[in-house]
Amino acid sequence: MKKFIILSLSVIFLLSSAAVSYAGNFNQMLAQKAYQAMNPHHVSSKPNAVGIVGVPQILAPVLYKEYIVEHNPKQYFLLDVREHAAFVKMGHIAGAHNIPLQVLFTPKYLKMLPKHRTIISICYVGQWESMAAALLKTMGYNVKILRFGMSSWNPKIDLLHRNKIAFGNFPLVH
Repeated sequence: MKKFIILSLSVIFLLSSAAVSYAGNFNQMLAQKAYQAMNPHHVSSKPNAVGIVGVPQILAPVLYKEYIVEHNPKQYFLLDVREHAAFVKMGHIAGAHNIPLQVLFTPKYLKMLPKHRTIISICYVGQWESMAAALLKTMGYNVKILRFGMSSWNPKIDLLHRNKIAFGNFPLVH
């Protein structure tokens, strides 16, 4: 019995080591691809009106008009990179796809992203969406960020403090 337990633990250890090794290799491969795809214009020593060099922003009222009011969902692919619990509990934009940033750059989820539509990267206030957008841009995707994230979409988004930057009181889906 003791030998069986030791053998079982050894097998579990070997399998988990292989999984960690694969994840490390995948992350290294992704970083190398992003570095190779990076152009000199992605890095700047001067402040830029777009936030991240080469990644344009879209304001909530413009997105609302083009996506909801004019009902043109094929123009944009809304990518909400927040954790799933926040996506559901805090609310989200109708038609948004929730792929958390932590899993976005795995082969399973990268296959879901369209190359032929503009991806609008969305998070809480803009940091996570900017990271996702910068990497997606280097991978060849047409991507924009929702300026100030969901806090610009609806003031009811419960952040640490009441936000003053909401551009509108646009609808949420819960």
